Amino acid sequence: MKRSIRRYRPDDRKAVLAAFRSNVPDHFPASEEAWLRSALDEPDGPFFVVVEGKEVVAFGGYELSDFYDLGTLVFGLVRADRHGTGIGRMLLAYRLLHMAGRKLRPRWVTVDTHAHTAGFFQRCGFEILARWPGGYRSGRERVDLRFELTDEAVDRLRAG
Repeated sequence: MKRSIRRYRPDDRKAVLAAFRSNVPDHFPASEEAWLRSALDEPDGPFFVVVEGKEVVAFGGYELSDFYDLGTLVFGLVRADRHGTGIGRMLLAYRLLHMAGRKLRPRWVTVDTHAHTAGFFQRCGFEILARWPGGYRSGRERVDLRFELTDEAVDRLRAG
């Protein structure tokens, strides 16, 4: 089935919230839905959706720091029934390349995630910076990772 990535639109909200809920409690605590709703209402950076056929199956975005040479990934999520299909990797590469194309391209891209998804980011070239047992208010372990957005890394992302 054909997949495409485009900017998030307000009419995607229901599908994004459903995709989020499909990942509760395994990948997100239910309490994070309030943060997602707030981010959708007042985004601090661009958001994107992956569309498969006519269905929104993934969502994520990023924020850029005005002060630091840094981008931060936010809300990378794939609908639970589509895990393991390459959609997450596709969305991650798209967001990294989108940042690389910005006038103020960040040198570093960071993400914080739960311990059970940190391996995905490591396989995609991120390195672990820190582990925080109980680092989230939900009590889950937090893992901070970073990716250096060099010209060589951008070339690898473009090559697929």
